[in-house]
Amino acid sequence: MKNRTSSHVFILILIVILTAISHYSIHYGALIRGYDTSMATAGRNLLLLSLLAVIPIILKRFVRFDGNWTLYTSAVLLFSIGLTVQYRLFSDPEYTSRKDKAEARQLKLRTQQLHYIQENYSAEKKQMMGLPATPPSPVDLSEETPRPADDDLKGVLLSGNTVNPLLAIFGMLAAFILMRRDKVIAFLQNNGFLIVLLTLVPLIFAAITSRAGKVGNMTPWEPAKVPFLIGFAAILAVLYRNLARTYWGIPRAKDVVPLVFMAVLPFVPFFVLKDFGQMMVFSSVYATLYLVAVRRFSQRFVLVGSVVLVVAILVVGALPPKTQEKIPLLPTLAAPVKLILPNRIQQRFHLWLDGFDPPTPETSWWKQDYDEYYKRLVEKDPNLPQMLAEDPDLQRTINVDAWFDILAFQPAQATFGLASGGTTGRGLGLGYPELIPVADSDYIFAALAEELGLFGGLLVTFALIVFVTAGIRTARDSRDMFSKLCAVGLSAFIGFQALVNIGGITRALPMTGITLPFVSHGGFSLITSFAMLGMLLAFSHRNSLDRRRDEFDPRTLPETVNPQ
Repeated sequence: MKNRTSSHVFILILIVILTAISHYSIHYGALIRGYDTSMATAGRNLLLLSLLAVIPIILKRFVRFDGNWTLYTSAVLLFSIGLTVQYRLFSDPEYTSRKDKAEARQLKLRTQQLHYIQENYSAEKKQMMGLPATPPSPVDLSEETPRPADDDLKGVLLSGNTVNPLLAIFGMLAAFILMRRDKVIAFLQNNGFLIVLLTLVPLIFAAITSRAGKVGNMTPWEPAKVPFLIGFAAILAVLYRNLARTYWGIPRAKDVVPLVFMAVLPFVPFFVLKDFGQMMVFSSVYATLYLVAVRRFSQRFVLVGSVVLVVAILVVGALPPKTQEKIPLLPTLAAPVKLILPNRIQQRFHLWLDGFDPPTPETSWWKQDYDEYYKRLVEKDPNLPQMLAEDPDLQRTINVDAWFDILAFQPAQATFGLASGGTTGRGLGLGYPELIPVADSDYIFAALAEELGLFGGLLVTFALIVFVTAGIRTARDSRDMFSKLCAVGLSAFIGFQALVNIGGITRALPMTGITLPFVSHGGFSLITSFAMLGMLLAFSHRNSLDRRRDEFDPRTLPETVNPQ
């Protein structure tokens, strides 16, 4: 398809229509279970998508945008899928309830039972159950009174689910307008180190004062990805020519030390937070930028070999003991690595490789959590120690309960959701994604796959691949190294973050607790993703302007032969 604005606007309008149909399907599924959905929320979602469908017309009309619209269209598709899944989850009273989840679940089950009885039980059976003796008949949902939605128009308009997308759209437009200017690009390239330092100081303070990786209910380090990327791209754009001077594939110390220092800075707050997921994403992005900047095969070979070695050491050290015992000498080699690895990383690897089999209570990284869980049980039942002394096997039951209550319940529910979705899914509004904790954020792919199946998961994956491919094409067309590295880094951030999220949910990678770009419900995560989109659109627009200048530059035209 050609890069015509009208073609992409048509696709965006089609996305709005399909989203409206999806919202109606969710509404119908809610009526089957006895509760109503919020029409205000549905209208809000469709208005947001309609605004995004109009923006290309505005940019083409007033800014003469001439970049790659594929970036924008694929991002809006992902965002529409995210809005649909969030509408499904936040409409469910069981998912949104904090205290009465069991009661909300019982009401849904009761409604479905009555529907089944009305459609399948004879008049005699109904009379025996104390119900009206009516013959079997289809359920007329229009005659029933569902549980009303709790949302009102004012609450919907002032909620974070409305404000955050609007801020994300504003951030995208602001990033696009700023990054179009040569002066802004030059300022960022010349002051990359200062930008990183100004970002790092408040970020470390926020990391120290945060609780469970959050300040309140927010993750303010999400926007820090952009300045960290700019700083690393700026110094790499200056040093990449000198990196070609190597000895056995290793650059000179005076060239590589500033680069390593700039690359290590972002890991300081994430190490304080013990955020393994962000460290994985940053490592992958920085390695990608280095591979793009260097030219020699020996340099790339050394980098890839180093990454493989580090990953191998990490995996060996974090493998569950039962897995290590199957390979000779592996426990001996892994012992010193285990002493260095944080407990959180060992937990993640055990959940990944042996998540349905809890570790023993004596395991170092699990002992504290188990002891706290056991202490709470003793407070409820003081006779528990005596029961444990009489029946030692009871400890295994307590250990399994503690494991799934504290760590393994969420990934286990996500795995069951993926399995129940199958190829085509259970249908919008007809699955049970509300049983997955935090299904609207970190585990939104599991909720999506349960109701839309493999096809829905492939749709998200395909949209992400298209987005990253368009971003790489933008980087390839860039004329200067700084723009090229920034475009590659932005695309890599979206791609690797999606890979880590989807890989963790499908158990192809350790689960790390990061969001799915453009899809997950989140404040700073969504705003950062759209800001990255705006920057990529600006780079794409600049590339198109550069091509047009070359076409009309007389110095680039072929010389003509004088007939005389």
